[in-house]
Amino acid sequence: MNTTSRHRRVLAVLAGAATASALALAACIQGPWDYYPEDPPVFRGLYVYGYVISGRPVQNLCFERILDVKEEATQAFAFYDSAVVTVTGSFGGSVRSQTLTAVVDTPDCFKGDPALLVERGSAYDLSARIQWDSAGKRVTTLATATAKVPASFSIHRTAAAPSFAKTGGIPSNIFTLEFLAALPPNVREIMAREYGDTLTKIQKDTAALRKYITANGPAMQKRLIGLLEKDKFTYTEGDTLFYLNGALNTLSHYFSSDRSADVNSVLITQRFERNSERPETRFDSPVGIKPDSGQYYFPGDIRRLLIYPDAKGDKGAGGLRDYNLLDSLGVVNVFFHTLRNRLYFYGFEQAYYAYLSTVTETQGGGGGDADPRIKPKYNVTGAAGIFAGAIPDSFDVFIKVDSLTKAYSLPAVHGRFCHKDGWFDSKDCREYYRPYCSERNWQPADCLQDALEACMLADLKGDTALKARCTPMADSARKDTAMVRRAENRFCVQNDFPAGAEVCAAPKAQCLETRGVNDCKRNLWDYCLDNAWRPEQCGPGLAGYCNDKPRLSETLCRNADAWCAEPGNAGSPLCR
Repeated sequence: MNTTSRHRRVLAVLAGAATASALALAACIQGPWDYYPEDPPVFRGLYVYGYVISGRPVQNLCFERILDVKEEATQAFAFYDSAVVTVTGSFGGSVRSQTLTAVVDTPDCFKGDPALLVERGSAYDLSARIQWDSAGKRVTTLATATAKVPASFSIHRTAAAPSFAKTGGIPSNIFTLEFLAALPPNVREIMAREYGDTLTKIQKDTAALRKYITANGPAMQKRLIGLLEKDKFTYTEGDTLFYLNGALNTLSHYFSSDRSADVNSVLITQRFERNSERPETRFDSPVGIKPDSGQYYFPGDIRRLLIYPDAKGDKGAGGLRDYNLLDSLGVVNVFFHTLRNRLYFYGFEQAYYAYLSTVTETQGGGGGDADPRIKPKYNVTGAAGIFAGAIPDSFDVFIKVDSLTKAYSLPAVHGRFCHKDGWFDSKDCREYYRPYCSERNWQPADCLQDALEACMLADLKGDTALKARCTPMADSARKDTAMVRRAENRFCVQNDFPAGAEVCAAPKAQCLETRGVNDCKRNLWDYCLDNAWRPEQCGPGLAGYCNDKPRLSETLCRNADAWCAEPGNAGSPLCR
């Protein structure tokens, strides 16, 4: 069930971002936070998270009820009885207050008028009055916060990358004279001076060369990478570069920004093309063991990479050279996919990083430095959470691979991931099952069940072309009676137990007329979860979920009780 607490998932994402290299650099910076003298009481109220982004309407301002460990959350239904959410600030050059509306399939999240855009250098006041049921007691929460959008932030239209991103051609063995000869002139001169004579003498003596590389290879590689990291060239947004493979895999591209003093951190996210490829990385095989290609999969086409704080310091002797992390924002090469990579940079106000660093720490996301005594810094009054302002910018870079670089197509990686983790274990894989199998004419062994489902659908719709395609594999699948039952259950649920399909009589009785957990109901619950519990058969699905299992979700189960109270449903065996 998609009942994981949204708050916990948000913290998990933030924790992932916080452990990236930027925060590792900032880990030693003294923080301004206070420490709890003793364990605080468990917070049982509401959690708020939302952002106002310059040039965009107010959207995805979300609330959730903090849950007990044994409770489940759901995005399908509102946890509250009523909610009035307003945001006041400058829209279209004048200050106005707009009342937000709940998002249909995620009613715990709210959105504003799409024509009213957030403006730079402005403050926005949030006011949310929410009535909800807290452990059987009706309460009203008033949550307020102010988000401040910085005055200015932009990314330069040029960036820097290691020189080999311009040429590619990095062999698996970098200790050859041929590769040394291909190095940039200044790097080649240093490496030749330090190692060239020895390599030249023993180049044709395989045993001596192997012995020398075993003894000196790590030092040579470290030296070479250090030199190449400094040997950069400047490219322009929209340019096409080579992916850095092999020993240079973990080098970075660097981006710089212009910003006002109220930009306190920069969050970087990435969008890649759905038809791109995922090159091999050293991060995926840190000890030299090549991973299964399914490990290269990332759901969706956008992901959070890392956040850089406004950390300053001295870089040279005597403090003569100052640095600021926001002047040189590194994005590690391993993050890139082929084709277009659009990097989004968000210049955030101070409240966001204060929240991120302290809440991540209290959740244990700081690794060995995590300290549960660190007091979370929220900027919300009357609830927990964050409401922060930012300015976005983006930068496009296109990536290609050379003949020496192995890359995996995203469809193949996606299929391999679902094959390994289970086609029916997540919405992502359940929805990809038919497209993946159909494209391959159901040839993979784990597509046999879908071949059966496809042929049942073809019979229902009179689709002779689909029937002709799926029949060969469906015929071989019918030898497995357990698989046939699984296919019938899933087909009948997804098509609302069609009256003309005789195979659906038994699944319909199991799902809609029988108490207790069974295979048909598990299919029904997955289907309803994937569709926000909206289809007609999801009323009985809700009743079964709450009455055949422990009632772990107050929000889900009060909707199940409402279905059972409707005329005609009270006598259903699915109701208590």
